[in-house]
Amino acid sequence: MFSSSLRSSLRVFLLLIPVFAFGIYIFKNAINVPFGDDEALLISINLIHENGRNLFHALLVQHNDHRIFFSRLTAVLIEFFNGEMNFRTMIICGYLNLILLGHTLYLVFKTVSNKLIFFLPVSVLVFSPIVYVVQLWSITAFEQTLAITFSLYCLYFLQPSKQKNWYLSFPFAIAATLANLDGLSIIPVGLVWLILQKRTRESIIFAVVSAVYLYIFFQGFRFSFSSESFTLSQTIWLVFRGFVSFTGSIVKVLSDSHVYILSLTAGGFFLIIYLLFFVKKFTTSDGWKGVLFPISFAEICFLKLLACGFMIAMGRGMSDIDSMAAMRFQVYSACIYGLFYLFVLSNIKNEKLRYSLFFVFLLSALTLNFWAYAKYDNTVTGHSDELKVDSYNFPNHTLFIHQYTKSEDHDKQFFRHYAFPEYFSESKIKRWNELLSSQELNTQSIFKTSLIDDKSRYGEYKYPVLSIEIDHLPAGIPRKDVYLMLSDRLKMDKPYLIALRLNNNEWLGNLMNQDLAPPSFSAIIPQKMPQGIYHAALCWSENGIPKSLLIAKDFAVNNN
Repeated sequence: MFSSSLRSSLRVFLLLIPVFAFGIYIFKNAINVPFGDDEALLISINLIHENGRNLFHALLVQHNDHRIFFSRLTAVLIEFFNGEMNFRTMIICGYLNLILLGHTLYLVFKTVSNKLIFFLPVSVLVFSPIVYVVQLWSITAFEQTLAITFSLYCLYFLQPSKQKNWYLSFPFAIAATLANLDGLSIIPVGLVWLILQKRTRESIIFAVVSAVYLYIFFQGFRFSFSSESFTLSQTIWLVFRGFVSFTGSIVKVLSDSHVYILSLTAGGFFLIIYLLFFVKKFTTSDGWKGVLFPISFAEICFLKLLACGFMIAMGRGMSDIDSMAAMRFQVYSACIYGLFYLFVLSNIKNEKLRYSLFFVFLLSALTLNFWAYAKYDNTVTGHSDELKVDSYNFPNHTLFIHQYTKSEDHDKQFFRHYAFPEYFSESKIKRWNELLSSQELNTQSIFKTSLIDDKSRYGEYKYPVLSIEIDHLPAGIPRKDVYLMLSDRLKMDKPYLIALRLNNNEWLGNLMNQDLAPPSFSAIIPQKMPQGIYHAALCWSENGIPKSLLIAKDFAVNNN
């Protein structure tokens, strides 16, 4: 038999396995290239360098619907100590936020059970590629993750048992709002919880301080609204539908083609189970003494996440139901599922039922975790490849081929406090170019380009949308780290690089080693390259030696 100390150490080890495994995953895939809204961080850094008195404004100025204080502050500190901005460093630092989030969930768990092993499903769930979009994008790791973390810390200090230190809830409530706009929901949730606890004095103070703070917070604030209009009945239905879908969106990882019905089903199940426990309170006298209505710490944390979902549904659910299950919200989804488990666990007293619940949730968490590692591997690799090739394209052509599809690219001066890393050396590019110019055309390969006019998906693109298909390749072409090089016939010294996605990429088949057919590739990009006549070649490296296959010569790139 194991000693109690050894059993305890083994439980801690099991809890930390997902933490270290996902940490390694983040460290491996973090790329030092700005992506999307990361430009907001560089705007702040540039403003501060132009005039140090811009510091306060640069950190708190509105970004879309949010004040992203902590994202900007971290970027400014990295640039200050490092001498230049480094997005990889910021992503890795952002993983510490996920660890903090895990700690807040552990604090919730401690009020539910003293059996450490029961926390394992939450650890497996939160520290997984389910949340890869949030944690591999430098700005969001300091937005959504911290908004949840600070909100739960705020509620921690609003517990009846923390009444002597309840005022510590204020800085965490303010911090939640400055991480992401969704953090604002902590204010009404915290106030309602104080009122239900019959803590009149604290309720009044919390309400007054919150009102003053919100007045300051919304000075000069501008909300972005959808241009579409809806009737009241439509609005209520669309918000409700979006809210339920958001609540159950943890199942998104199971299927991309049935996201809507799966999310609605799971969300409806979670909410019905919660309502059943809620109604049950009225038939018992447990916990009613000295309060208007008994709500535990685990329950109020679960309700806080539902409040976030409701806020997001009001902002996005009316215009696009699919956006409610977007990958950038999956850290909310994982927390909702984890807190739902802790809430149900807190309401079950029978030990055998508690163990049964633990095994059911552990099995589901492990399934989602392993499924996410397998399913998202190629997606993460493709995203990394796109950032890598853009780290070559921008210094050489002042454009991002895989980014800024709805707006113009910034000029080089905009990136004066950041240095693009070199993922493709000049010697490698030169060698690929030499191979391209000296090779005979591979006539068996099929290379197709076409402009896409799908307004439902690409209507907001500033540039024409170019579709590229590459098929009938010879055996021996690798399935990863293969890039498309486009060389202007008149300017072959500076080709363009395009990241490719694997077409016959059935990830489950690849996992089972069943997909052995020659690869075919595709890419859908904004056509930013100038009109001209180009040659096209597939490029890769084999044992450090550059390899190339010429697949098209003298084809025209047009803007119409």
